[in-house]
Amino acid sequence: MLNKIILVTSIAAALSACGGDSSSSTADFVGGEFGTTFPLTTTGDNAADYLLTSVSLSSDNSVTATGAGIEHSGWNYYYSARNTLFVFHNDDAYAENGEGKAYQVNASGEQEVNSFVYDGRVATMGSTGNTLLATNAYWAAHSPLKLYSFNAETGAKQATTEYSIYDDGTGIAGEGTVPWATALVVRGDKLFIPYLKFDDAGNASTPDANKGYVAVFDYPLTENATPDKIIEDNRISNIGTHGATSGLILTDAGDLYGYSNGEISGGFYPASTNPSAIVRIANGETEFDADYLLDIEAATDGGKIFWFDYVGNEKALARIVMPSDQTVDHDSKPETAEVPADNVAWGDFAKTVIRQKLVIIDLANKTVTDVAGIPLHAKRNTPSVDITDNGTVYVSIETEDDAHVYEVDIATATAVKGAKIEGATIRAFYQL
Repeated sequence: MLNKIILVTSIAAALSACGGDSSSSTADFVGGEFGTTFPLTTTGDNAADYLLTSVSLSSDNSVTATGAGIEHSGWNYYYSARNTLFVFHNDDAYAENGEGKAYQVNASGEQEVNSFVYDGRVATMGSTGNTLLATNAYWAAHSPLKLYSFNAETGAKQATTEYSIYDDGTGIAGEGTVPWATALVVRGDKLFIPYLKFDDAGNASTPDANKGYVAVFDYPLTENATPDKIIEDNRISNIGTHGATSGLILTDAGDLYGYSNGEISGGFYPASTNPSAIVRIANGETEFDADYLLDIEAATDGGKIFWFDYVGNEKALARIVMPSDQTVDHDSKPETAEVPADNVAWGDFAKTVIRQKLVIIDLANKTVTDVAGIPLHAKRNTPSVDITDNGTVYVSIETEDDAHVYEVDIATATAVKGAKIEGATIRAFYQL
């Protein structure tokens, strides 16, 4: 999970659609004349981070950092706003201080436009208008949290505001626990922050996993802000998953949707007894919609949602963890060399657990459609996605044998196999 990241910029070549095998044909890979920026994780003992440019994402090419690029280091979180990619970096993933950079892409290639520093580990981002928002997180400390705001056009840090999830000023999410934000969503004059409740001993366990929580703040935040209210839903688990920034999403209709996972392999221990599901906060409301629940397990024959993000027209692209008889090595249980994948803590973040499928969820109509042409795969973290000018989304798909870029057509729920990835994974693709 703590592999290094490579930041890569790709200017995708324009390719005409000419028919052929929809699962692998280069001709069917739509592409486009736009910049595509994506973070790539390499493998091996000498893994390192680079900033480089690739020619094409189509299937007759491969994506690699070998012999090129500007080296980066450490663990990074990243998020795009407007035409700027923000990279939040720590020399150590749990460091008390960090530094970040902002990049933009033009005809001359990628350029660093700003740099900044911050306190604590910045792990969750969001955007509104011309502002990128980011917040830090703690495994155990009860210190006040900090919300950072950045100018999305210049990449400059604008403000730092202390706040807490509870009104005791400590940032605590209830006795014995600490909050970990899984999204920052501004709608009107309110900021919605869903969060995981981890134990405050630093074990990253979830002692209160049978309820979903969203803290609702007045926005913009004032110094030492506390929630206007905290809303709860006892039909689900905590909202979002660790490492994702889209636990709650805002649609064109103004509705907010949040997802729950609740499984041990998804980072919840003890596991939730509630189903993996999607809930809604209707437009103009600041309470959960009691009449809306999309039970993902019922809709997918026992699957659990691991991540989703909004892709327009009241639809979300999502990864669903499917039931599997796969077993994996688990050193902490010496009595057996192999245990079921769904019983391994954080197992679905591992590259060896191959049981996720890609789907498109119609949130308004409560339907789940498999994306045709994509095999079962592994995925550790998935941040937000960007839609291309062609109405497609790029995803990185890692199987037991290899890794490839796929281009997903949202309207038809189909995918085309593209470039081979010479590395572990590409975590996201951004249109800058």
